[in-house]
Amino acid sequence: MRLATPYELLGEYPDRTRPMVTHYDGPDSRIELSVASVANAVAKASSMLRDGLGLAPGAVVSVDLPRHWQLPVWVLAALSVGATVGRGLAPGDPADGDTSSPDLAVRDAVGPVDVRIVGPQGLAAIAAGAGWGADEVLASSCDAFGLPVPGGVPAGVIDIVEVRAHPDQFSPEPGASAAAALMVLGVPRPWAQLQSSGIDEPGARLWVDADTPAPVLLHAVAVEALLARGSVVIGSGLDGEQAARIRATESVTRRAGLGAPGLRA
Repeated sequence: MRLATPYELLGEYPDRTRPMVTHYDGPDSRIELSVASVANAVAKASSMLRDGLGLAPGAVVSVDLPRHWQLPVWVLAALSVGATVGRGLAPGDPADGDTSSPDLAVRDAVGPVDVRIVGPQGLAAIAAGAGWGADEVLASSCDAFGLPVPGGVPAGVIDIVEVRAHPDQFSPEPGASAAAALMVLGVPRPWAQLQSSGIDEPGARLWVDADTPAPVLLHAVAVEALLARGSVVIGSGLDGEQAARIRATESVTRRAGLGAPGLRA
């Protein structure tokens, strides 16, 4: 029996009006996406990757966005087209904002990257002459409302806002779920393995912030909540008191990342 892709699992939530992704960029900037809104965004992103860029199952995508509401959208979209997904950062690359950790370089672990998705810092490095690190580069302003990159992008780079032109629905390729994998703790974990790993807390409301370790970040911010039919709150630009207040207000149940393969007891 074919496993459902992440996009298809979003359609199985019992209440698609409930929150799925909430992002705080500082204490006064809050963006919330319902399950239906995330599904719509994942459909558009998946269509852009497959139909716009020609990605087939087995492609490699690095999602080098900061901790932002667009991060889980693009992770779920890349998995939905059957890609191996990770963070294609070289040691010391500033795009992650966590250069103290030996991050998991997808291009070193599983070969060349087909598509790299970067935020403002990664885009600035490319504009300054750094290598693309992929065949295609998508760039996001990481604006709260998903606005275009101010001043435009370098020649050959695609502004991620072009995703808006793609359809609101997506039909995954038959082989997508079998080919998809996610880098977790330096290991490409097949989507089938991730989906079959038990869920300890159905409906969990999870917390992701700067302390969420880079080697489990993509699982924590995107997959863990999805498999629990839960939601994620992403906090950035917060001090300890602000973060604690927001966790209480948002009814966060626990920190994300503990459910990643390799970390379970």
